[in-house]
Amino acid sequence: ERQTETLTKEKSRAQSELDTLKVQTSKKITMLSDMLKYEREKLKDEEGEWKATKKVLVKEVKNCRAQILALQAERDGLKEQNEMLKRAIVT
Repeated sequence: ERQTETLTKEKSRAQSELDTLKVQTSKKITMLSDMLKYEREKLKDEEGEWKATKKVLVKEVKNCRAQILALQAERDGLKEQNEMLKRAIVT
């Protein structure tokens, strides 16, 4: 009878430990799930910001390239005009 009582106490203690571990594990799972959800939302927001920034930078590069072409054309025109004036002065 003593052995039965001891086994019953051990079983009760083991069940109590198991229940405690289940609760702790459940809390950890919930916490990790929340962290994962947060990180995914953060990544999604950062991707949106990155895409918006990229779009702005692409437009800026296109504008800069167009401005470079315009300035090169203006430079070439001024060089040609300068050469013509030099020739006019020489003759």
